[in-house]
Amino acid sequence: MPAPFLPVLHTSMAPTDLLRAWHLDPFLTALLVSAAAAYLVAWYAAPRHGRRRVSRWRALAYLAGLEVIAVALMGPPDHGNGVRFSVHMVQHTLLMLVAPPLLVVGQPVRVILRGLPAGSLRWFAQQHQVRWILAVSTQPAVVFLAATVPFALWHYPSLYEAAVRDPLVHELEHLTFFLGSLLFWVMLAEALPGHCRLRATTKILLTFAVWMATDLVCATVTLAPRPLYRVYEETATLWGFDALADQRLGGAIMWVAGGGLYAAVLVGLLVRSTRPERRTARPTRGARVPERLLFPLAALGLALVPLAFLEYGVVVSEFGAPAAMGDRFQEDPSVFERRVSTFVTTYQVGEYEGVPIVAPPPGAEVYLVGRVDGWYPVLELRRGVQYRLLVSASDVPHALSVDLGAERLTVRVVPGDVAVVPLRPERAGTYEIRCTELCGPSFREMRGRIVVTE
Repeated sequence: MPAPFLPVLHTSMAPTDLLRAWHLDPFLTALLVSAAAAYLVAWYAAPRHGRRRVSRWRALAYLAGLEVIAVALMGPPDHGNGVRFSVHMVQHTLLMLVAPPLLVVGQPVRVILRGLPAGSLRWFAQQHQVRWILAVSTQPAVVFLAATVPFALWHYPSLYEAAVRDPLVHELEHLTFFLGSLLFWVMLAEALPGHCRLRATTKILLTFAVWMATDLVCATVTLAPRPLYRVYEETATLWGFDALADQRLGGAIMWVAGGGLYAAVLVGLLVRSTRPERRTARPTRGARVPERLLFPLAALGLALVPLAFLEYGVVVSEFGAPAAMGDRFQEDPSVFERRVSTFVTTYQVGEYEGVPIVAPPPGAEVYLVGRVDGWYPVLELRRGVQYRLLVSASDVPHALSVDLGAERLTVRVVPGDVAVVPLRPERAGTYEIRCTELCGPSFREMRGRIVVTE
């Protein structure tokens, strides 16, 4: 990734920090390596079964698609998606418009089938359930809905913020984006057995419908008169950028990338449709009248969904509102560390995984320091009691982020800078502190705790 992109990801990042903007997801890594290994084994095995291999450039395209997934989910876009909307849209573009077409060009289904022994092929041919699933999932209306409904729904403010704040919901969002887009590109490229192919006119209509439906969402986000996603309004204060301008940049990224790709595909389909048809017509399916009605009705229904963005803007979120920000002052990091040590010695009541648990009295000053190995110490606070929280960093810049239920606290600190935040927790519970600053290779594992008691 070129250095000019770095300010979009992180306002204070140096070019050398790009190498640190990666993390290793064991499950995803194993999945991608297994997919690559299975493809290559089948590709090499095809001649042994008397079948022709697909070309090498198709194999390279497939492997490139897997690498794009790795970059999107374990590289810089995944580290910046909770900080800037534009970076998040780069990630979505990679997962929907780059990785799926590359994978489909590699023809993985054909490669796997050609690499199987004759007995295994006969067994697959006898699986009527698989044929039924393919027959249903490759209906034009189903493909259209799979490629557009997740895109529209996940960009609705409440669902979008839930995905940004909850890792499991975020993974579900990415999975629906990727699978829906993959199904769409599979049907356009005729990457499934012959009985699942679409007519040329159906492909053209399907591509145009998906283009228009996704364009409506992109236009709504790009042209919105105010920020739609409160989570980025919070981070805008930390990073010093304009949330609305960044939202428009993210919308434009999706709009231009998607529009350009769909336009190119449409031109290609139109040119191809002028050539003589070499294949026999697709067999007529039983429910043609419902199919004809469902496709335009689904397109019309989805076209109305983005209007909710303009009508309601940001809906009331179940997550806490941003906490009020206080003052800042300068203090030597070693002096602040001594104050933290005194605070811990005075009010320590226990330990959690080797970290002191500190329970200050009501109204006391509360100290918290960010280190690359975590937030120190663990704070035990009383519900409904007013505190004065002093936060700083001892080594490198950090950004504290914690959702306390009734309010969300976000504070960016650097060594020598102390942030003073008025804090009054209103809900009992145990809340995890995270760091949203790219402070080191393991910044995602940098954790802390605030325990709120009755």
